[in-house]
Amino acid sequence: MRAPFLLFPLFIFCGLLNAQTVKIEYAGDPLPDKDRRNIEEFISYEVNFYTQFGLPDTLTLQLHVFEDRKKAMEYLESVDIHLPLLFKASGIYSPKLQKAIILGREKGQERSLAIIYHELSHHFVRQILGKFPPSWLNEGLSEYFEHCKVTKKGLRHTFTEYEQGRIRTMYMLGEIDLLAFMNSGRGKFMKRQATDEQYSYILAHALVTFWIEKAPRDTMKKLIVSLQNKNDSSTVSERIDSVYLGGFQKFEKDFEAAYK
Repeated sequence: MRAPFLLFPLFIFCGLLNAQTVKIEYAGDPLPDKDRRNIEEFISYEVNFYTQFGLPDTLTLQLHVFEDRKKAMEYLESVDIHLPLLFKASGIYSPKLQKAIILGREKGQERSLAIIYHELSHHFVRQILGKFPPSWLNEGLSEYFEHCKVTKKGLRHTFTEYEQGRIRTMYMLGEIDLLAFMNSGRGKFMKRQATDEQYSYILAHALVTFWIEKAPRDTMKKLIVSLQNKNDSSTVSERIDSVYLGGFQKFEKDFEAAYK
C-alpha cells in the first residue's frame, strides 16, 4: 500500500498568508468543534495545493451538512436539485449553489470528513478551470484528497491495494484506453462509473496520483495552464502531448509501467 507524505505549506485558516484569505460558511446540522478544526486544517492543505494553479486570493467555501440522508434529499428537492433514484453517493457539489452538500453522516465521522474533502475539492477545481473541467481531472483530484489524512509529518495520501489491483485487472482485460477516457465528457464518464465497478473514479484517482506523485516535476502545472487557455480548442490528449516529455504515447507507457 503506497502512502506518501505531501508536504504542502500550512497557513492559518481564515487568516492571511501570501494574500490568501479563506472562509468556510457552515450550514445545516451543527458540526462538533473537533470536526470543524479537522476540516479547516485539512482544507488549508487543499488550498495551498490549488494556489499554485492560480486560485483566487479570496475564497468562501459553503458547506451544508445533513446528519440524516432523508432530510438532505428533501432539501435538494426544495432547491430544485433532482438526483437519480439510485443515487448512492454520500455527498455532492452543486455548481448551481456553489455549495458542498453532505447527504447524511450515517457512515461515521471519519468517512463523512473524507466526503467533505472530496466535495470541497470540486469547488477549487472550478475556481481554476471554470465550469467544465475534464471529468477525469475533476473527480480524480477529489478522489485524491478524499484518500488523504493529516499526520504529524504532513498530508498522507493512500492509493489502496484494492485500487491498485483494479487497475492491473483493467490492463489484463484490455479495458484501458487512456486517450478515449481522458477526452470523454461527463456523460460517458459517469455511465462507465455506474456500470463497471467504480471504473471511472478508480482510473481517475490513479491518473491524478500519477500526475502529482510520479510525473516529471511541474508537468501537471503545465497541463493545468494549458487547460486554462479557453482559446485553445485542443483535446485533453493533444494538450498532454504538448506538455508531457515524450508526448502522449510516452505518458501512456509511463502510466502503464507505474501501475501494471
